Amino acid sequence: MIRIFSRLSNKQQAILYMVFSALAFSLMGVFVKLTGDIPVVQKTLIRAVVIANISFVLIKFHHIPIFPIHQIKLLTLRSLTGTIAIVMNYYALDHLILSDATVLFRLNTIFVVIFSWIFLQEHISKKQFLVMIIAFIGVIFVVKPELSFEFVPYLVAILGAAGAALSYTMLRKLGEGTHPSVVVFFFAMFTFVSLLPIVIVSYEPMTDTQLMYAILAGISAVGGQYGVTLAYKHAQAKDVSLYNYFGVVFSAIFGLIIFGSQPDAFSVIGYIIIFMSALRMKKIN
Repeated sequence: MIRIFSRLSNKQQAILYMVFSALAFSLMGVFVKLTGDIPVVQKTLIRAVVIANISFVLIKFHHIPIFPIHQIKLLTLRSLTGTIAIVMNYYALDHLILSDATVLFRLNTIFVVIFSWIFLQEHISKKQFLVMIIAFIGVIFVVKPELSFEFVPYLVAILGAAGAALSYTMLRKLGEGTHPSVVVFFFAMFTFVSLLPIVIVSYEPMTDTQLMYAILAGISAVGGQYGVTLAYKHAQAKDVSLYNYFGVVFSAIFGLIIFGSQPDAFSVIGYIIIFMSALRMKKIN
């Protein structure tokens, strides 16, 4: 299996990494919802602890320097935007059905193209810009915006997608000389240090079952983090970010089977518009 994988092109490997990441992050969403009604930052902190421990073991196993000084600024920016994004994503997962939260978070596919154009000077055409507008029309179908508190989780999900996209954009730069385990470890430690004071103040006791689900969410997140980090290391964002949308399919299946949640007709239309927009974006060169 490893020999076959090594024969694939960088782009083909990146696609497989992205599909694996989508599956892992979908499982993370399932476990986040199953964790139940505890503070979002508490769930996120447990996730960070799990990721930090696993990535640290891998760093030691491969004898990799933990903190490459020349990349500290990029690592910090990636970790800051990533931490904000994951807290927002966890909040959306707690307050929306799994498929809605997932498809809105997958808007990072569109945002990545925008940020790659702004910060990495990767070309963006008029056709791509038009596709982005169409994608946001799809968002309207999913969100069905109203001036009420119910709109807040949708807005948070969209902002979380933008934060994740900015974080993923930094991965393109970091991929030039920083080992994925270092990126993941630094991100996890940054999240832990940032959220620990808040969790100490707002901590709520957890049952063994809740703790187990929170840990499983963290383990799933490890797979998702490594998958997306390796994907963006092997290929340009515009070539592989589309495959992140497999997470929408995975989440819809998990949501139906585990939670019995079904998106309404408008949401399904929105999913199709967003997915087709991402597919069209992939075909535009």
